[in-house]
Amino acid sequence: MALKPFVLLIFIAVTVSEWISQVLDDQMTLKWEVSGNKITFNFYCPNAQWCGIGFANTMFGCDMLIAVGGGTAQVPIQVWDMWSENHDTPSIDTDFWSGVTSVFDVTGTFTPNSQSSPSNGRNQNSGTIDATFSRLLYTGDIWDAYIDPTKKMNINWAYKGGGSYGNFDKHNDYSQGKIKLAASSADAYFSSESSDKSEFDTHQGLMTIAWIITAPIGIVIARYLKHFRFWYLFHLLLLSYSVLSTIISVSLVYKTHETSYLSATKKVRYHSRLGFVLTCFVIGQLFIGFICKMLQMFSHQFGMIAQIRRAHKVLGYAMLTVGLMNNSYGYEIFGSASSYYVGLAILLGGWLLLEIRHQFTYKWTWLLLQRKPKEMTHKEAMEKKKMKIMFYDDLVLNVTHFIDSHPGGAYMLKDSIGEDAGKYMVGCSSSGGELAPYEHSKPAFDLAKKLAIGRVPYPEGYLQKKNQDVSQDEMVWNISLQKNLNPSTKFISLLSSQFIMSQVPEHSWWLGKHFKVSAKIKGNTVSRYYSAFFANLHNWADELDGSGNLSKKYPESKTGSLNFIFKVYDKGAVTQYMHNLGESGELHLKGPLGPGLMLNEFSGDYLGFAGGTGLVPFLDVANYMWINRASQLPFTFTLFVSFRTNDDAFCVDLLEGTSQALGENKFKLIKLIDKQAQEIKLSDVVAKYVGMNPAGAWVCGPSGYNKYIKDLLTGAGMERNKVIVM
Repeated sequence: MALKPFVLLIFIAVTVSEWISQVLDDQMTLKWEVSGNKITFNFYCPNAQWCGIGFANTMFGCDMLIAVGGGTAQVPIQVWDMWSENHDTPSIDTDFWSGVTSVFDVTGTFTPNSQSSPSNGRNQNSGTIDATFSRLLYTGDIWDAYIDPTKKMNINWAYKGGGSYGNFDKHNDYSQGKIKLAASSADAYFSSESSDKSEFDTHQGLMTIAWIITAPIGIVIARYLKHFRFWYLFHLLLLSYSVLSTIISVSLVYKTHETSYLSATKKVRYHSRLGFVLTCFVIGQLFIGFICKMLQMFSHQFGMIAQIRRAHKVLGYAMLTVGLMNNSYGYEIFGSASSYYVGLAILLGGWLLLEIRHQFTYKWTWLLLQRKPKEMTHKEAMEKKKMKIMFYDDLVLNVTHFIDSHPGGAYMLKDSIGEDAGKYMVGCSSSGGELAPYEHSKPAFDLAKKLAIGRVPYPEGYLQKKNQDVSQDEMVWNISLQKNLNPSTKFISLLSSQFIMSQVPEHSWWLGKHFKVSAKIKGNTVSRYYSAFFANLHNWADELDGSGNLSKKYPESKTGSLNFIFKVYDKGAVTQYMHNLGESGELHLKGPLGPGLMLNEFSGDYLGFAGGTGLVPFLDVANYMWINRASQLPFTFTLFVSFRTNDDAFCVDLLEGTSQALGENKFKLIKLIDKQAQEIKLSDVVAKYVGMNPAGAWVCGPSGYNKYIKDLLTGAGMERNKVIVM
């Protein structure tokens, strides 16, 4: 600011005054004369009640000079030195802090028109304004523009006919341009097309698109459309537009239209400061989003992924809130907030409907998006080339393009390809056992359905229906028997009035399937999965030991019963629920589900690893070998059985008897119970058996156990697709 008087002194010393005339348009002519440090203006407006100019390309933060005609006979012309805060009626400088009136030597005439107004209204109470007045080039008033005769500057002008004499009535239109108020006509310049004529309009348009269109759509895609293959690309492009347009547009506005803090209105200050905050937010969000994606794709640190995702989410909503809020200030400054608020209301209303569906009505399916998944078997699904397949109940999920978008990190899904995701989603297992089980949200279950590319029909004959109209999606089975197999493990037998369980597995691929048990507990529906088995433990024991001593330990299955074995956990919601029902009450089931052992035929050499109640599916394998012992099946089975203590073990005596009867060359049992587990270096034993090139390996147990065994097998050289984790 201190350089401006110095520049003026140099200019004054070398200039000679000359009146210069410039026609702004057919309704206004501007004349001026620069003399020393003073400039004298003349406004000639033949058809107006007032006319004026402003030293900016818009009315926003603009110094204005307004000539008003028809006041009184003594004062026919008034010239007001004004400041416009926004696109509303400007105020005289003296209404502001430290403001002064900088115009002087006001003269002129106002000649009323004799005719009534034409349709455009310019002649009504209008006349010819011929006003002459002076002001300093540099006034020292913060509310006045500095006029440098050597430089081009933005200008806008307007006029209005009609209204009452002597008043400053609101106009609708104004014009813009660039002008150089030089001391000589040779140096003067005028153009009605300003190079930044629509700069504020452009800024307004960019910010509207960025924060009421692209940013909300980008967030909606990330929140509701993660099943869509290219969701991340659209999310990235839309939010990148919002980020880059904000940085560029805000920077240009600050650079070319910096306004002093004192001369800015409260709304302008808010708008300006929020613009700074928003710019910081979007830059930070850009980096956090990049880090978040990299961690999701390549990191195994769930805690870090969760924290970064949370920060990205919170900052995203904060960024959108600030953007929408700042847009409202911008529209209010430009006097067109009503249309913005209508658009904002539509946006928020649509978002509210999406969120209601997302949170509370996830079972709905949009009719336009509804599609019926193709029926296929688990084997057909696993043979899909170039697809990463998982299962959820009876659905086949293609997670190929969802892996890198999994909120917990891509590694969780990469480690679980080919598995049934139900146990993870309901919260009874966790990926790798490193974290506590997490019950997924209802929208997550909805997302799983959207990833479905197929549906596996229930195996025909596994359950015989007494009535063909009943569904296996929601079955009711009554408890007929509960018996302890050890202090913490129970055998439970169920009967149904609508279904009969097959007594023998008609197909080898029936083995290892499970049922979903759902219970209403404390107002919430809690679901868990339990493996069913065909083996009649009582008959099996009786055949192994003709004395009947062994069979006394095991209950006899009733014809058509569905049987589970489960461990009662102190904090297990569903196991406590079933335990407390005793031999009365009913259970709600869905099934049979899951790929199970995926054994097409009893042929080849297989390994089995059972941890705790994960032994249940393998009881059927051993029992099938026992029942068909005379058939000389081309099948060998080595089973590793793990229990923490002898008190936790069950059915081991049945397996030992079967191994002895069939011979270890057909069925070998390796017990890892209590001290036995400490005496065996499992990695060496596993490597030995993997070296024999088995056809496959089955793993069933707690999450941590499954990961440990799977890593041992693959580490010993077994192909991952040969390892079936149940």
